[in-house]
Amino acid sequence: MPRIETFVNALLHKTAGSAFIFVQQITFLVVLAVPSVSLAVSAPGPSTWTLVAVGLSLPAAGVVLLLWLRSRGVPRRLEVLLPTTSIVACGICRIATYPDGAMLSTLVLVPSLWLVARFRVRGAVVATVTVIVSVTLPSLVLYVEDVTFTDVARYSGLPVTLVLICAAVLGPLQQLEASRRTAERALVREQELRQDVEKSDRRLAGVLENLNVGVLVMDAEGHDVMMNKAQREIHAIVSPDSNTDRTEAGHLIFHSDGSPVEPEARPAVRANRGEDFDRFVFLAGAPGADQRTISCSSRAVLKPDGSRESAVLIFRDVTEEHSALEIQRKVIASVSHEMRTPLTSMIGFADLADDALEDIPWSSQRGVASEHLAVIRRNGEKLERLVRDLLDEQQAALRVMTLNKEPFDIGLLVSQCLEAARPSAVRHGIQLDVESRGPCVVSADRSRITQVLDNLIENAVKYGREDGRVSVTVRQTAEGAVVEVADDGPGMTQKEASQVFVPFYRAASARRSVVGGAGLGLALVHSIVEAHGGTISVTSAPDEGTTFRVIL
Repeated sequence: MPRIETFVNALLHKTAGSAFIFVQQITFLVVLAVPSVSLAVSAPGPSTWTLVAVGLSLPAAGVVLLLWLRSRGVPRRLEVLLPTTSIVACGICRIATYPDGAMLSTLVLVPSLWLVARFRVRGAVVATVTVIVSVTLPSLVLYVEDVTFTDVARYSGLPVTLVLICAAVLGPLQQLEASRRTAERALVREQELRQDVEKSDRRLAGVLENLNVGVLVMDAEGHDVMMNKAQREIHAIVSPDSNTDRTEAGHLIFHSDGSPVEPEARPAVRANRGEDFDRFVFLAGAPGADQRTISCSSRAVLKPDGSRESAVLIFRDVTEEHSALEIQRKVIASVSHEMRTPLTSMIGFADLADDALEDIPWSSQRGVASEHLAVIRRNGEKLERLVRDLLDEQQAALRVMTLNKEPFDIGLLVSQCLEAARPSAVRHGIQLDVESRGPCVVSADRSRITQVLDNLIENAVKYGREDGRVSVTVRQTAEGAVVEVADDGPGMTQKEASQVFVPFYRAASARRSVVGGAGLGLALVHSIVEAHGGTISVTSAPDEGTTFRVIL
């Protein structure tokens, strides 16, 4: 079968063009002429030479006609006529050289196959009918006096054989045609997909080039694969032409305090290690008016097997926003600082007035005045705490928070903070538990860490479930000292949990509760922990409670 398919495929002159048809025709003329002329020479006679000449003139005329039509193309009718006349030529040459030329009838298979290859079933019908008319019927009429069934069967062998061969050839031809159509459709689809991909690539390239954020794509080996216009501008700042060290270590990248960012902590190096991070802020370029503040985030692109294929880094110029935020923080810090003096005076004079009431005989007016002073003192102290938190948060954000570090056991400090919170927990019916796994000594500012623990425990008690439980775990790990504060309260969504450390933010569950607050406590906690070089994270889900994890 493969050999038949190969042979049939070679006969597909439709795809070969007029040149291949010309070669077929002249080759057939030569193959027919050689035995016909040889037999005419061995058995000469006027009729023999005349019939041979007539027979050979048919394919010869086809050759001349093909030469004349070479530049114009072969009409479809001529494609039928050429192999048909070739079959007729075989019949005439056979009659001219019979009986020695009887074997010339086998040559009709060649033009017959051309018809089948070009016109499929219709070609097979035309070939069979032409063979019967030009070979079978003349044989019965000219060479058999009394035609019998045996004679018909003997002279019908050639058309029957031709029908069987056509049937055998048509199968592979149909398969080849179906495969060709499938391949053409696949090729068209592939071209359409390629055009779609190219269009998408152009659109993506246009979008990337016009983004106002820098985009850098690195492969698994850390080589730059793609960089848009905004990123090229940022790269020119961190690595100017005057910079002799063109490697990552030579880039001009600094912390907000002006100290160089360590090579292993730089965004590209971290991304190449497979880290995902958000809003890593650094100063880009040499110190001066042209220095920019950049915020960088990174995400890994994974293969189907989970291994890292590449990394995408997004660089955003936040110089203006950062400058505005710095001004805002300084204004808040200045206003907060100015508010402390009158607040202290208010609370102090309220205490003095309350002491003065003690020298006045008891009366209803004295009682009312004492209650009013208590309200002034209570709200003044509340406002003073808010101002203190504002100042502390701003100092931490501006990196001017003073830390008096000393070594101490954070487990003992946790126990003290829990005892301070126990009266509030009892009022809410909440059980306080602590788990400390051996000594856990840290070097930190005790008063600041106390603020952290008080805020976390107070929030857990305030927002915990009534008659619930708050547990605090302290342990020493390879990362450092770990403190976890967990409650079984209403919890938060993932979006809410991602915002809890933003100043003045309060989750929906907190806003719906009767518990007041300005949304500064957790922002202050975050700033204090970061000022110590530590990390704080939160894990929460609706109706599943919340866990804060601090690592020092």
